[in-house]
Amino acid sequence: MSRAPLNLPRLAWRYLWARPMLTALNLMLLSLGLAAIGFVVLVSEQMEQGLKRDLGGIDLVVGAKGSPMQILLAGVFHLDQSTGNIPLATVSQLRAQPLVAQAVPISLGDSFQGFRIVGTTADYLALYQLTLAQGQAWKAPMQAVLGAEVAGRSGLKPGDRFHGTHGLASGGDEHEQAYEVTGVLAPTGALSIGSC
Repeated sequence: MSRAPLNLPRLAWRYLWARPMLTALNLMLLSLGLAAIGFVVLVSEQMEQGLKRDLGGIDLVVGAKGSPMQILLAGVFHLDQSTGNIPLATVSQLRAQPLVAQAVPISLGDSFQGFRIVGTTADYLALYQLTLAQGQAWKAPMQAVLGAEVAGRSGLKPGDRFHGTHGLASGGDEHEQAYEVTGVLAPTGALSIGSC
């Protein structure tokens, strides 16, 4: 008696159709597993690109006495409370060093509707390659360029005024003097900042 050769694809096909609920469950689990792996890969790539973009051109972060990690998180990624500001004289000393190509000062501590107000110079816009979608850059104290997200959520546009508050939490003491909005940054998909 001779036996027919074993046909694996046909056998697998018959097995799948003999147990349709189990087959459907296995296909669903396989799909979920592949989707989860794809999601992790995409998120990992986005985070890596974001870190490269935010750290691009930054070799050293100088801040007030405190945790180095907190200084980095607050000064570069805007994710933590600032340890405080250093004196402007220290920034001048850093700029005078022959090994320092560029020093971009930022001053943190106040906010508007939960968004940080970043006191800085026009070098900050150049460092992150930010462009204006509306208006112009600030030229004097108490003038502000809003990030695209800040402008979208608040409804502010060039020519409008707003009052900053002390600290990041809502309900802080409001400043008496108002900021004048001079411009709005083009969306970048990166940091949400308000600069003044």
